[in-house]
Amino acid sequence: MNKAKKLAKNNGIAMESKKVSGGESFYFTKNKVLAMLGIAAVIILCAGVCYMQLRPRAVLKVTGPDQSGSDVTNTVYMKETVYDIFQVESQYNMYSSLYQQMYGKTYWEMEDVDGEGRSGASAAKKQVMDNVKQREILCMEAQKLGYSLTDEEKKAVADNVQTALKDLPEEQKKIDGLDEKSLTTVFEKSAMAEKYRQVIISEAGIDEEALKATVDRNEYHQYTMQYYKVSNKEGSGEEQTDVSEEQKQKNLASMQALKEKAATAEDFTKLVEEGDESGIGTYQEEKLLTKDMESSTFLTEKLRKKLIKMANDEISDVIEGEDGYYLVKMVNNDDPAGYDSQCESVVNEEKTKQFDARYDQIKTAYTTEIQSYWKGRVTVGSFTTAK
Repeated sequence: MNKAKKLAKNNGIAMESKKVSGGESFYFTKNKVLAMLGIAAVIILCAGVCYMQLRPRAVLKVTGPDQSGSDVTNTVYMKETVYDIFQVESQYNMYSSLYQQMYGKTYWEMEDVDGEGRSGASAAKKQVMDNVKQREILCMEAQKLGYSLTDEEKKAVADNVQTALKDLPEEQKKIDGLDEKSLTTVFEKSAMAEKYRQVIISEAGIDEEALKATVDRNEYHQYTMQYYKVSNKEGSGEEQTDVSEEQKQKNLASMQALKEKAATAEDFTKLVEEGDESGIGTYQEEKLLTKDMESSTFLTEKLRKKLIKMANDEISDVIEGEDGYYLVKMVNNDDPAGYDSQCESVVNEEKTKQFDARYDQIKTAYTTEIQSYWKGRVTVGSFTTAK
């Protein structure tokens, strides 16, 4: 009777006080199982969160024909874009102080930088993605045609990766995507894309000598000069004012002393020791082309025409310009560098033109789909560098 009451009270479950094997009670065993299940649930939850945070993020899918003509899709992940972002951010951050001075804002904050309404950050983001798209399409097209990197080219890639890693600031080395494995992937794709780019250019049949013949040697006659200058202005920008007459005389005396020193010096570029803050002029270079004789801002046209008559290694007297005193040395009054540079520029311009035309044809066989993570989560401007 008592036993029946106890069963009813406990929903039909008989309570026994005797120990189970191992000396644990039923309740203790039950609680232990629940605790283990709870721990397992926490582990699974943490693993899920970690996976969501660390899983590879697709940013681009490119679909195009393979060797058999069947469509294949390549997926580009976020890690493959980080070095591109780093390069773009480093490039524009170099001019950050200039933008701040001229416009009162950084390049990333500038509005309509491309004439299509994009801010600096948006334009840079598009620039990165355009490069990534082209790299992937060229790689896929090259592989379809049977091109691959040679062992020598792979070694060059490995060397370039090590150089890039060495040059990376310590903070950037911690960023996911700037590690050796990720850089190797990106550099190998870039090498393949460049290899195929050169194939396209070589197949264009460009007559380089004919292009060079279009460059006027007289217009690109270069006068290479070295000079020191001490400014007779103080302040900055539009607020510059003339220094006092007393300071101006001190500047003239300093430059005259420099002229005497230059007469016996073996190296004109080292007349002023590094770190010297005595006010003696700073060293600079001027590469003057004949075609720029009238438009150059270096001294006045009259003085420029006088300077180009100097012999090689000749050093001028101290010259008074509109903004300071100058001491000029003629390094080479017939420097071929100007003509050679223009020839190279003309040839490269034609190479780019021919490549762009061929690439426009190639990419019609490929479709690209930018992924949501890139559209909504990636902001260029402070992704790899501090704000």
